[in-house]
Amino acid sequence: MTRGASTRSSSPLLLVSAGVGVIGASYGMARYGLGLLAPEIRATFGLGDSVIGLLAMASYISYLATSVTAGALTARIGPRAVVAAGGVCAVAGMVIAGTAAQPGWLFAGLLVAGASAGFMFPPFSDIVSASVAPDRRARVLAAISSGTGWGVALAVPIALLCGGSWRTAWLLFAVVAAVATTWALSILPAGDGRSGTGEIVRLSRSWFVCPRSGPLLAGGLLVGLASSVYWTFAVEHLQRPGALTPGQSRIVLAAVGVASVGGTAGGDAVRRLGAYGTYVLAAVMEAASLLLVGLAPATLATALVSAALFGVAYNMIVAVQVLWSAEVFASRPSAGLAAVMVMNALGLLVGAPIFGAVADRAGLDAAFSAGAVLVLLIVTMAPRRELRASPRSEPHP
Repeated sequence: MTRGASTRSSSPLLLVSAGVGVIGASYGMARYGLGLLAPEIRATFGLGDSVIGLLAMASYISYLATSVTAGALTARIGPRAVVAAGGVCAVAGMVIAGTAAQPGWLFAGLLVAGASAGFMFPPFSDIVSASVAPDRRARVLAAISSGTGWGVALAVPIALLCGGSWRTAWLLFAVVAAVATTWALSILPAGDGRSGTGEIVRLSRSWFVCPRSGPLLAGGLLVGLASSVYWTFAVEHLQRPGALTPGQSRIVLAAVGVASVGGTAGGDAVRRLGAYGTYVLAAVMEAASLLLVGLAPATLATALVSAALFGVAYNMIVAVQVLWSAEVFASRPSAGLAAVMVMNALGLLVGAPIFGAVADRAGLDAAFSAGAVLVLLIVTMAPRRELRASPRSEPHP
C-alpha cells in the first residue's frame, strides 16, 4: 500500500506533524500575522486603531466564509484537497500582503490569507476519527490544535530578523506556508478520510443547533470576541509610551506561541480535571491575561506572565471545544468542528473592529477590560458532562 493511499497508512505522529505545520502557518501566520506586524504597518500607511481593526476583520471575513463551507467540502472532495486549498490561500494571500503598496491591496491579501485557516482544521477532525484509535484521539486532536502556538512562536523570530521590513516578514511567512503544505500533502490520505459505513449525514439547521450544541456554539462566539482584542492589539498596546520596546513586545508574543503549545495537554487536562473544570480554569486564566495587558504596568515581567496565561488558556479552551464538538457532532466531526469555528470566526470578525472603535474612544485599557468580562461569561456555558476519549462513541441526537 502506498503512502497516503489510506487513512491507516499514516501514524498519529505523522498526522500531528502535518496538522501542526499547516495550522501553524494558516492560523499563527496568515491569520494572526497582522497583530505581530501592526506597528510597522501602521507607521508605513499612517493608520489608526479603527483601520487596523478593519484590516484584521478582512482575515476574519474569509475565515468565516471558508469555515461555513469546509465541512461540506471535506465530505465532497476529501480532506486532502481541502487542506491543499487552504495552503494555496495562505501562500497567495501572504504574497499579496507582502507586496501591497497601499492599504487596499493589504486588505485583499489578508482576505485571501485568512481563508486558509477556515479550510485547515475541519479535515483533521475527520481524518483523526477515521485513522486513530479511540483512546488516542483526544491527545492527537489537542496536539494538532496547538499548531497555532507553534506558528506564532516561529513567526516572531522571523519578524525580529526582518526588523522594520514587514513586507519581507510576510513573504517569509508565505515560504513557511508552502513548505508546511507540501509536507502535509505528502502525509494525508488520498481517500475521503471517513470511517464507518460510509453513510452521509444530511446536514440541516436542526443538526447543528440543538440543546447539546447550544452552549458549545455560544462559547465559541464569546471566546472569539474576547480573544480578538489580544490577537489584534496586544503588541501595539505593549509598545505604548514608557512601556516595552518593539523587540520586547514581540518576545512577549513569542512567549504566547510557546505557551500555546501547552494546549497539547488539553486532552490530559480534561481527563484529570474534567471538561467543566478545564473549561472554567482556562476562562479565568484568559481573563487574567487580558487584565494584565490592559491594566497592569507594562513591564516585561507582567507581559510575559500575561503571555503565558493567554497562550495556555486560549489553546486549552480550543482543545476542549474540539473534543466537545467531536462528541456532540459524532456522525460528522468535520462539519461539527466547522460550526464551532464559524461561531469563533463571528466573534473575531465582530470583535476586532468593535474593540478598535472602543480603543479610539476610551483607550485600549478599556478594550482589554471588556474582553476579560466577555471571556468570563463562557463559565456559564462550560460542558456539564464528561467528554470521552472516543469522539465517535455515540451518535448525534
